[in-house]
Amino acid sequence: MPVDPEYIEQLVLEEITESISPEDQAILQQLLEQEPETRVIRDRIYAQLGDSQFAALQENLPDILPVENLFSTIKKRKQRKIYLVTGSMATILAITVSIWQVMRPVMQRVTPAPIPSFALKTVVLQLPGGQVVSLGSRPQQTVVDGVTFNERDGKLSWSGGNSSQLATLMVPPGKDYTVQLPDGTEMLVNAATSVTLPLAFDKQREIAVNGEAYLTVASNPEKPFRVQLPHEASVQVLGTAFNVNTYDSSLVQVALTQGAVKMLTAKGEMLLEPGTVANYQPGLQPVKTSFDEDELLSWRSGIYRFDNMKVSEIAPVIERLYNVKVIIGDPAIANMRITNFINKHDPLDNFLQSLSHITSIRYRFENGGSTLRLLPSIQ
Repeated sequence: MPVDPEYIEQLVLEEITESISPEDQAILQQLLEQEPETRVIRDRIYAQLGDSQFAALQENLPDILPVENLFSTIKKRKQRKIYLVTGSMATILAITVSIWQVMRPVMQRVTPAPIPSFALKTVVLQLPGGQVVSLGSRPQQTVVDGVTFNERDGKLSWSGGNSSQLATLMVPPGKDYTVQLPDGTEMLVNAATSVTLPLAFDKQREIAVNGEAYLTVASNPEKPFRVQLPHEASVQVLGTAFNVNTYDSSLVQVALTQGAVKMLTAKGEMLLEPGTVANYQPGLQPVKTSFDEDELLSWRSGIYRFDNMKVSEIAPVIERLYNVKVIIGDPAIANMRITNFINKHDPLDNFLQSLSHITSIRYRFENGGSTLRLLPSIQ
């Protein structure tokens, strides 16, 4: 299962300083058991850092550190290794771990913990027992605990299992993936998205989506299909096609293309008709409007359209599609509105060059290509 070496290093640094959470310890242990590269990285770090440096590191962990130094003391991503320098190593590791603790999001304590999608290089399905099935590279048939998984033409399906077994599909940045659920429902999952689902449906059909997915639900009037979303929102359907989008942490969006759905929120219910979209912000009533399918759902064919959209709103899309960190170097650029599009099958440079031609924005890649900085033009 290909994972990001830098993410493994960060987990090991937390383990060294005894600041690793139970969830992350479970992730590290799982990677050590299943991915030989993880053990190689961990053993190298332990071998190069002596006992005296362990003690110094644990004694000198700073209490407060500036967020702007995040990862500035870690090695260059391009070089893909840790620089272990005698004398300064304790300080470097202390800064790294303390900032990581501050910035890491609060998660529900679950063991084994799902592997974060940003740590992955390929699509994976994490099974109830912690086993991981890597997907997307080739046709395959895999049997795990009596469940047969089949991958053909970039689509996963399976047989066996039961409704009490919950799995998690994780799609990393820059990828998308199609899954056929046991009831025949088909789901196209967008980049940087996780889906929690049972390996079989019993009395009810229910999944949870965090990110974006387009579902074509198999009709079964006796078993309504429900999609759980963040902020105590959900969608209930009988048989239909619709899109859910929860990328924005303050917004849940449901767009209907066929059939009928009911959106359930803490502020009430809303029925949608084809061609309408519901936008729900926690604490407010959901708002229903019409939408342009060619614009809102063009991501299914790899096209992302921006109609008079702020650069600050486009930046997260670039991050999801190309797995880079976007830094906007000027507030005026952040508020600049753009009408353009990205074809995710094209190099990022294609879009950036087009952006430079129609605006005053310059750009440069930093940290071995892992960071994109947008800058105002030189007068």
